[in-house]
Amino acid sequence: MRKGFMVFIVLLGAFLAIGCADTADEGEVGEEVTPVETPVTPVSAVTPQPLDEGEIVEVTIEDSAFNPQSVEISAGDTVRWTNRDSVDHSATGPTFNSGIIAPGQSFEFLFTDAGTYNYNCSIHPSMEGTVVVREE
Repeated sequence: MRKGFMVFIVLLGAFLAIGCADTADEGEVGEEVTPVETPVTPVSAVTPQPLDEGEIVEVTIEDSAFNPQSVEISAGDTVRWTNRDSVDHSATGPTFNSGIIAPGQSFEFLFTDAGTYNYNCSIHPSMEGTVVVREE
Protein backbone atom coordinates (compact mmCIF):
# COMPACT_ATOMS: atom_id res chain seq x y z
CA MET A 1 0.00 0.00 0.00
CA ARG A 2 2.82 2.37 0.87
CA LYS A 3 4.47 1.71 -2.51
CA GLY A 4 1.21 2.55 -4.38
CA PHE A 5 0.88 5.80 -2.40
CA MET A 6 4.46 6.81 -3.29
CA VAL A 7 3.81 6.11 -7.01
CA PHE A 8 0.66 8.25 -6.78
CA ILE A 9 2.60 11.15 -5.20
CA VAL A 10 5.37 10.94 -7.83
CA LEU A 11 2.86 10.88 -10.70
CA LEU A 12 0.88 13.74 -9.16
CA GLY A 13 4.05 15.82 -8.86
CA ALA A 14 4.99 15.06 -12.48
CA PHE A 15 1.54 16.11 -13.75
CA LEU A 16 1.66 19.31 -11.72
CA ALA A 17 5.13 20.13 -13.04
CA ILE A 18 4.04 19.57 -16.63
CA GLY A 19 0.86 21.60 -16.15
CA CYS A 20 2.73 24.56 -14.68
CA ALA A 21 5.58 24.52 -17.19
CA ASP A 22 5.96 27.64 -19.35
CA THR A 23 5.13 26.92 -22.99
CA ALA A 24 5.67 29.25 -25.92
CA ASP A 25 2.24 28.45 -27.39
CA GLU A 26 0.13 29.66 -24.49
CA GLY A 27 1.81 32.97 -23.64
CA GLU A 28 2.45 34.26 -20.14
CA VAL A 29 -0.04 35.58 -17.63
CA GLY A 30 -0.01 39.35 -17.73
CA GLU A 31 1.45 39.39 -21.22
CA GLU A 32 0.89 42.76 -22.87
CA VAL A 33 -1.09 42.61 -26.10
CA THR A 34 -0.65 45.31 -28.72
CA PRO A 35 -3.82 46.04 -30.72
CA VAL A 36 -3.51 45.68 -34.46
CA GLU A 37 -4.90 48.45 -36.65
CA THR A 38 -7.32 47.34 -39.36
CA PRO A 39 -6.97 49.39 -42.52
CA VAL A 40 -10.17 51.15 -43.52
CA THR A 41 -10.88 51.97 -47.16
CA PRO A 42 -12.62 55.33 -47.48
CA VAL A 43 -15.98 55.17 -49.20
CA SER A 44 -14.84 57.69 -51.80
CA ALA A 45 -12.15 55.23 -52.93
CA VAL A 46 -14.77 52.53 -53.54
CA THR A 47 -17.48 54.61 -55.25
CA PRO A 48 -16.28 56.91 -58.02
CA GLN A 49 -19.19 59.30 -57.42
CA PRO A 50 -21.86 59.28 -54.70
CA LEU A 51 -25.27 58.19 -55.97
CA ASP A 52 -27.04 61.13 -54.32
CA GLU A 53 -25.33 63.67 -56.62
CA GLY A 54 -27.05 62.44 -59.81
CA GLU A 55 -30.58 61.52 -60.71
CA ILE A 56 -32.07 58.03 -60.81
CA VAL A 57 -33.83 57.31 -64.10
CA GLU A 58 -36.33 54.45 -64.06
CA VAL A 59 -36.63 51.81 -66.80
CA THR A 60 -39.41 49.26 -66.36
CA ILE A 61 -39.14 45.76 -67.79
CA GLU A 62 -42.67 44.71 -68.73
CA ASP A 63 -44.31 42.66 -71.47
CA SER A 64 -40.82 41.52 -72.57
CA ALA A 65 -39.71 45.08 -73.34
CA PHE A 66 -37.68 47.90 -71.78
CA ASN A 67 -39.88 50.93 -71.15
CA PRO A 68 -38.74 53.46 -72.15
CA GLN A 69 -36.59 51.73 -74.73
CA SER A 70 -34.17 54.68 -74.86
CA VAL A 71 -33.21 57.10 -72.08
CA GLU A 72 -31.00 60.18 -72.18
CA ILE A 73 -29.18 61.01 -68.96
CA SER A 74 -26.25 63.07 -67.71
CA ALA A 75 -22.90 61.66 -66.62
CA GLY A 76 -23.28 60.88 -62.92
CA ASP A 77 -26.88 59.71 -63.24
CA THR A 78 -28.04 56.20 -62.38
CA VAL A 79 -30.40 54.00 -64.37
CA ARG A 80 -32.59 51.60 -62.38
CA TRP A 81 -34.13 48.67 -64.26
CA THR A 82 -37.12 47.14 -62.43
CA ASN A 83 -38.59 43.83 -63.59
CA ARG A 84 -42.40 44.10 -63.56
CA ASP A 85 -42.73 41.04 -65.79
CA SER A 86 -43.59 37.50 -64.64
CA VAL A 87 -40.29 35.99 -65.88
CA ASP A 88 -36.56 36.62 -65.31
CA HIS A 89 -34.76 39.22 -67.43
CA SER A 90 -31.41 41.01 -67.49
CA ALA A 91 -29.88 44.29 -68.64
CA THR A 92 -26.52 43.60 -70.28
CA GLY A 93 -24.44 46.30 -71.93
CA PRO A 94 -20.79 46.91 -72.82
CA THR A 95 -19.86 48.11 -69.30
CA PHE A 96 -22.59 46.60 -67.12
CA ASN A 97 -24.29 43.27 -66.51
CA SER A 98 -27.20 42.97 -64.14
CA GLY A 99 -27.19 39.20 -64.01
CA ILE A 100 -30.68 37.77 -63.51
CA ILE A 101 -33.29 40.33 -62.46
CA ALA A 102 -36.11 38.26 -60.96
CA PRO A 103 -39.72 39.51 -61.08
CA GLY A 104 -40.12 42.38 -58.61
CA GLN A 105 -36.35 42.97 -58.35
CA SER A 106 -34.22 45.89 -59.58
CA PHE A 107 -30.71 46.59 -60.82
CA GLU A 108 -28.96 49.98 -60.74
CA PHE A 109 -25.93 51.22 -62.65
CA LEU A 110 -24.13 54.56 -62.26
CA PHE A 111 -23.02 55.98 -65.63
CA THR A 112 -19.91 58.14 -65.27
CA ASP A 113 -18.70 58.34 -68.89
CA ALA A 114 -20.48 60.04 -71.77
CA GLY A 115 -21.47 57.87 -74.72
CA THR A 116 -24.19 55.67 -76.17
CA TYR A 117 -24.71 52.33 -74.44
CA ASN A 118 -26.75 49.78 -76.35
CA TYR A 119 -27.94 46.90 -74.16
CA ASN A 120 -30.23 43.90 -74.28
CA CYS A 121 -31.68 41.13 -72.17
CA SER A 122 -29.22 38.22 -72.31
CA ILE A 123 -32.12 35.80 -71.78
CA HIS A 124 -34.29 37.39 -74.50
CA PRO A 125 -31.81 39.01 -76.95
CA SER A 126 -34.58 40.61 -79.01
CA MET A 127 -35.26 42.91 -76.03
CA GLU A 128 -33.04 45.92 -76.70
CA GLY A 129 -32.54 49.34 -75.16
CA THR A 130 -30.23 52.35 -75.26
CA VAL A 131 -28.78 54.69 -72.64
CA VAL A 132 -27.38 57.96 -74.03
CA VAL A 133 -25.10 59.67 -71.50
CA ARG A 134 -24.40 63.39 -72.02
CA GLU A 135 -21.29 65.06 -70.64
CA GLU A 136 -22.26 67.43 -67.82
